[in-house]
Amino acid sequence: MSSLLLLRIVWYVAVIAMHISNIFYMRWFRRSHPPSPEHLKHLESFRDLEYRFFTSWTFILQIVYSFYGLGCDLVLLKNSKKKDYRLPSPIADLREILFSGLMWPCTMVVFSVFWGLYAYDRDLIFPKFLDSIIPPISNHVIHTMIVLVVLFEVVFRPRQEPETHARNVMQLTMHLCVYMSVLYFTYIEKGIWLYPIFKVLFGTIYFWIALLAMALMFYAFYYIQWPLTRMIHASKKTVEKKKAKLDKKVK
Repeated sequence: MSSLLLLRIVWYVAVIAMHISNIFYMRWFRRSHPPSPEHLKHLESFRDLEYRFFTSWTFILQIVYSFYGLGCDLVLLKNSKKKDYRLPSPIADLREILFSGLMWPCTMVVFSVFWGLYAYDRDLIFPKFLDSIIPPISNHVIHTMIVLVVLFEVVFRPRQEPETHARNVMQLTMHLCVYMSVLYFTYIEKGIWLYPIFKVLFGTIYFWIALLAMALMFYAFYYIQWPLTRMIHASKKTVEKKKAKLDKKVK
C-alpha cells in the first residue's frame, strides 16, 4: 500500500511539473518564434481565446486533480500505520467525482477527437498556422500524454464502481453544458467558432449530429472505465468476499 502511495505521489509531482513547464515552454516558444504576417491575425485571436478551448480545460483539470490527489495521498501516507485508515468521505468523494466524472471522460474524448480529426484533415481541428504557436512536443503533452496520466490513475489507484452513477453523470453533464455555453458565447461575441470543424458544419444538420456524437462519446468513455477498473482491481463484491475469507481465517 505504501509503495503505491509513494509511486502515485511521485507521479502527481511529475504530472504537475510536466503541464506547468509546458505552459512556460509554449510561452517562450511564442516569444522566440515571431509569426509570419499572414498568420498574425489568427494567432492574436488564438492567444485571446486559448483558455476557452476544451483542451485547455482538460489539462488544467489534470493539474488541479494532481494537486488534489497529491494532498490526499500525502494524508494517507502520513496515516498509513493506522489500521484501516480512510480519507473522510467528502474528500474521497470529491476525488472520485473529479477523476471518474470529469478527468477520465474528458481526457479520452480530447485524445480521440483531436487525433481522429487530425488524421482525417488537420485543418478541421489544428490548422497549420498553429504550428508557429504550439510546438510538436507541446502538442503531444496536451493531446497525447494526457492519456497516460489517466491510465496511470486507473492502474495504480484501486477503485470500485459506484453503486449509482447519477452523481458522476450529473457532474459530467453540467461540465459539458457550461462548456457548450462558452463555445456558443464565443461565437456570439467574436463571430467565430473555436474549432474549424464547427465553422464547416454550422448551418447544416451535420452540426447537430457532430455535437450529439461527441456528447455520446463522453458518456461512452465514462462507462468504459468501469469494466477496465474491474479487470484490473476486481469488483467490489470480489474484494468483499476476499476480505470476509481473510477475517474468517484470522478468527
